[in-house]
Amino acid sequence: MKQLTAIILTALIWACGTQPQNDSRALELSDTEIIKITHNTPHPIRADNARVIGMDEMLDRVKLIDYIKLDSSEPIGVIDKMIVTKDKIYILDCYTAQQIFVFDKTGNLLFRIKNKGRGPKEYLSVADMQVDTIRNEILVNDALTRSYLYFSTDDGTFLRREKGIANCYLAHIDSLYINYQIPGQDFNDNENWAILVSDKDSVLYKGFTPTPLQDNNFAVNSFTYDCDGKLLFTPVYSDTVYQFMSVSIVSPKYVIHQKKSVWNLYNQKIPPLEVDKLIKQNNYTRYAGKFLDGESYASFEIAHKWEEYITPRPYFWDKRTDIVFAWDTANVDEDAIVHEIIRQPIAVYGDTFFGTCSPQIPEEYRKNLNPKLKSLLECSKESDNPIVVAYTLK
Repeated sequence: MKQLTAIILTALIWACGTQPQNDSRALELSDTEIIKITHNTPHPIRADNARVIGMDEMLDRVKLIDYIKLDSSEPIGVIDKMIVTKDKIYILDCYTAQQIFVFDKTGNLLFRIKNKGRGPKEYLSVADMQVDTIRNEILVNDALTRSYLYFSTDDGTFLRREKGIANCYLAHIDSLYINYQIPGQDFNDNENWAILVSDKDSVLYKGFTPTPLQDNNFAVNSFTYDCDGKLLFTPVYSDTVYQFMSVSIVSPKYVIHQKKSVWNLYNQKIPPLEVDKLIKQNNYTRYAGKFLDGESYASFEIAHKWEEYITPRPYFWDKRTDIVFAWDTANVDEDAIVHEIIRQPIAVYGDTFFGTCSPQIPEEYRKNLNPKLKSLLECSKESDNPIVVAYTLK
C-alpha cells in the first residue's frame, strides 16, 4: 500500500507542476486581464502578542463539546480535508482510499464518491473538493486529467463533467474556477502566476505573481471560505489573508503578525529546506496559510521550532475582544487528569470547530473521561475511523 501511495503521490506532484516548456500544453496568457488587488488595510491579528496556554486553560475556554463516532463500515485512510455544513460532514482522502466520504452529524455514513477510473463519470485523481450548499453540488478537482466533476450532495450521484486547466487546488465563484498553480504549471515560459481564473478551460484572469521566496514549486491548499461565504486565499509563506470580492477583485482582509516571520524574506530565493533550517536554527516562524473563519472566533496555525522538529501551533483569535491565544499542544502534562479530549481544528462551521481523535486511547486515560467519549471508546477497535470532536468556544 505504501508503494502504491508513493506512485500516486508522484503522479499528482507531476500534475502540480513540472519545468515550464513551450509545447501544446502552454496556456496563452499575454492578453489575460490581471486580477486587481485593492489597497485596503488588512485587519492586524497580533499573533506576536498571543498568550500561550496549555490544555487545561484551553478546555476552560470551551463552552460546548461533542463527540461523533464515524461509521467504520468503510475505512478512511488519511483525512486530507474536512468540510462541515449544517447537516453533513465531508471528508476527502486523496491518496489512500481516493474517495470522498459523506456522513451525517451523528456519524452515519450516507454515501461515498468512489468514481475512480477512466470513464466520463470518473476521476483519475481527487486532488481537492468544494461543497456548494446553494446548488447542492460537490465539486471534485481531478488534477491529473484537468477536469472538474460535480456530484450531488444528496446521494453522490454524478451530475456533470467540465474540462479544466492544470492546477494543484481549486475553488469556485459562481460558475467560474479559481485555479491555484505552482511555478511552471501553466507550461508558459514568459509568465508566472499563482492564480488563474477560468471559465472551464478558458483563462479569464491571472493574479499573484510569485515572489522569489515563493518561486520553488511549492503550494499549500489555503482556500477556505469566511463566515459570510467569501473565498479566502493565502499565497504560500505570505502573512496576508486575501478575500475574493469577485473573480477579478481581491482585497487583503487579515495580516498575521509574527515576531520573526519567514515572509520578511519574501524577496529572497530560498529553497523550502533552507526555510526549514531558518525555523529550526534561527527561530523564524511560518504562518501555515489555512484560515478557519468562524463567527466569533477564527483559527490558524503557525509553524514553530520544537526541539529538533517543526511543529504547527494552533492559534485562536477572538474577534469580539481582538485577543489572540496560542494553544501549546507540544507540552502535555502526563500526570494531568483527562476529562475531555480536543484536537487542533481542521474545519469550522458557525462557531464550532472540528478536529479528530483516535478511537484507541490507553485504558489508564479513560477513567475520568466524558461519559459519552468513554462509551464510544469502549466499543471501538484500532481499525475504526476517527472520532470527530466538535467544540464551541465561550
